Amino acid sequence: MKAWLLGLAVLAGCATLPSPVTGGWSGKLGYRVDASSTQRAQAGSALFELQGDARSGRMLLTSPLGTALAEAQWTEHIARLHDGQTWRDFPSLAALGEALGVALQGPPLPLHALFDWLQGRPTPGEAHEPLPEGGFMQAGWRVLRQGDTQWRIERSRADGGRFLLTLVLTPSP
Repeated sequence: MKAWLLGLAVLAGCATLPSPVTGGWSGKLGYRVDASSTQRAQAGSALFELQGDARSGRMLLTSPLGTALAEAQWTEHIARLHDGQTWRDFPSLAALGEALGVALQGPPLPLHALFDWLQGRPTPGEAHEPLPEGGFMQAGWRVLRQGDTQWRIERSRADGGRFLLTLVLTPSP
């Protein structure tokens, strides 16, 4: 069960560099959930490949040794998650992001926004504000680019803790 949670965390909070050939990204995803009075701290990492866009796409999470941890696929009508044993269906990418957030004891993951965020821009049509240190705030998430290939995406939780995604993208050839 932990493997599919990591996969969902990656999908929710990470992505990859735009590739002119495939339109996707790949790299390493890390997540961390701060401890609170009701839960222990959690952390994990995986390699990821992300293809498509918010309407239709696929994300694959693997261990550093290449073992598949989770795979997600989605269209405008359904999102599916494979945890290595079975497929779970969700009515939308938003519902998949919500389930992943719950599984990680964090906020719903805005998976639809990752595609814009990894290109360094807020999602069009949604309110946002620039941050003094660069980056922007959107839908309660702080999105900061750190160098050419690293992203830090974080959100405070209701219990005062923090949910953090770090994406280190592999540059396109």
